[in-house]
Amino acid sequence: MMESPYISRVKITNYRNFEFVDVQLKDKQVVIGENNVGKTNFLRAIQLILDPTLTDQERFLEDMDFYNGFESPMEKGIIIEIVLEIKRFSHNKNLLCQLSDATVKASPDTLRLTYRYFPRLREDGSIEGYIFKIFKGENENNEFTHIDRKYLNIKVIRALRDVEAEIKNSRKSPLSVLLKAYDIEKSKLEAIAKNIKAQNDQVLSLSELKDLNRRIDNRFKDFIDVKPDSVELGTNEVNTNRILTTLKVLLGGRTVSDTSLGLTNILYITLMLLAIEDRTVPTFINSILYQELKGKDKAGILQKTYKSDGHGNYILMDGLSSVLKSELYEFMDMYNPIDEGATILAIEEPEAHLHPAIQRSIYKDVFNRSTNSVIMTTHSTHIASITPLESVMHLYRRGKGATKARSSAELSLSEEEYADLARYIDANRGEIYFGKAVLLVEGITEEYLVPVFADLMGKTLDYKGIFVCNINSTNFSPYIKLLGELGIPYAVITDGDYYEIINQEREYHLLNKNSGNDIGYLGLEIIEKLVIDNDILSDSEIPEDFGEMDDLFREKGFFIGYYTAEVDIMEGCYKDEASREIISGIFSGLTAGGDKQKRNFSANLEKGDCWACLRQIESSHSRIGKGRFAQRLAHHCTLSHMPDHIKRAIDYICKEVEEDE
Repeated sequence: MMESPYISRVKITNYRNFEFVDVQLKDKQVVIGENNVGKTNFLRAIQLILDPTLTDQERFLEDMDFYNGFESPMEKGIIIEIVLEIKRFSHNKNLLCQLSDATVKASPDTLRLTYRYFPRLREDGSIEGYIFKIFKGENENNEFTHIDRKYLNIKVIRALRDVEAEIKNSRKSPLSVLLKAYDIEKSKLEAIAKNIKAQNDQVLSLSELKDLNRRIDNRFKDFIDVKPDSVELGTNEVNTNRILTTLKVLLGGRTVSDTSLGLTNILYITLMLLAIEDRTVPTFINSILYQELKGKDKAGILQKTYKSDGHGNYILMDGLSSVLKSELYEFMDMYNPIDEGATILAIEEPEAHLHPAIQRSIYKDVFNRSTNSVIMTTHSTHIASITPLESVMHLYRRGKGATKARSSAELSLSEEEYADLARYIDANRGEIYFGKAVLLVEGITEEYLVPVFADLMGKTLDYKGIFVCNINSTNFSPYIKLLGELGIPYAVITDGDYYEIINQEREYHLLNKNSGNDIGYLGLEIIEKLVIDNDILSDSEIPEDFGEMDDLFREKGFFIGYYTAEVDIMEGCYKDEASREIISGIFSGLTAGGDKQKRNFSANLEKGDCWACLRQIESSHSRIGKGRFAQRLAHHCTLSHMPDHIKRAIDYICKEVEEDE
């Protein structure tokens, strides 16, 4: 009914992979990063404060728990510190009362919890040993205890989990938590227990069992001289308190052990999300409680929000307005308070055993409909692709150094930029998040050819973890904002789109023949605006000379051609007969036109009329198109076909990655 409290900030100092990170989070947070970069350790840091299942002994750390850049950290008195900040809790009165002394900010309301592992000193200043302290707010003497964890805690679902065992475990099972919340009357369970015992006892009337009872009794008495008590068969007692623990969840009539791992995992996460929901507003009210609450309901809120189940009890209606939900929450919080707090759910690699379509479906529901605060770690592009843009955190390491953390929680985008970027990431399954670096390109030709050119240079992009992302436009701004925010290196490849000013109008699709007309490059103009708007360069830093401007932009990772990619390819190699024949041969093999059209293309290419060649490729007569032509050229191209700006871009982005290794 109400959105849950969430961890809004995590600061970690000197713990495992992390020398120092300070990162903002959202209520639905997805953590991505390579293997062994520290995703599990990030969750473990949070657990040191919030996990009620950890013992105090487990909160004492060892040498191996310090950042691995230190030698003998405990001899040097190095301190480990983990700080969590919590927001969106003021509606939860239990949490507000229990942790009000942890408040460090009033607008917005913010709680702070700190774990510190530090040396205990002798009188002479030498280190006697290490102790830990977990405290609320800024007062180190204000302890955060196991009682506080009743009202604010974390539940971690591991990547490798035995779902069947956890569902069967009466203490750990989320099903048990859900059943307890209903507070079923004991008298009802006692009546059921008696009926079950009576039904069980009927089995003793079977003639076969009577015969077995007689045989056992007689054989037993053969061993003993004195007359013993008789031996009788009986059925198990039915423990009223354990009736509910015998319940099990069936899928299609099958037990969990007989169901696929994927469905079992979905079931488990479903139960867990329900188990940690805010239960201030119950979905079911028995008749006694309903009448009690009705006597306090001056505004008639219960009649507007609950309906009879036909057995004297009441269930919550679907489709309530936000106003009614809020009024009902306040009413229940006032007259039927529950002694519970908030649980943050962490899920490691939730994609385990799930088909990609199911991954997208179930976690889209978690992101968009669930009120629970959830932290996920994942390697799945399918989950990343439907993650809200502001909910991504990237863990990465530069070289052999400490793990860094960057998040998109404070990403600033216009509505249009957000929509464009979200559609792109959804359509391309989130690949942009998973590269060590990203090459942003303008069109389909670069998408097909850049990886092949890199192979020919001996710099295979896949091996280096570099992704080529075709954004099908020159709207690079939201992409570089996102990549910059997440600390992912990038470079941009775009067309130069050379033009001349003729009769005060821009004329494109010309080759530079030193005509004496004023000239320009639309690509340079687009990148100039881009770097200024994104504070990469200031207006005063950008030279007027085209060549100097181009050199400066390349230093910042922006690589601009002269014309379009296709014309740059042809214009750069048409004087080389072997390269020219490859291009002509591809056109001839693809065109729907006849021999005359093929001869015209070869003639235009031989004399360097590359724009005429491009028009033929795009012509309705040839029915080829840029994409199909580039796709075929990717199988036959050589280094001589590679434009200089593409070569420089590949060199640049590979160097960025190599410097981090």
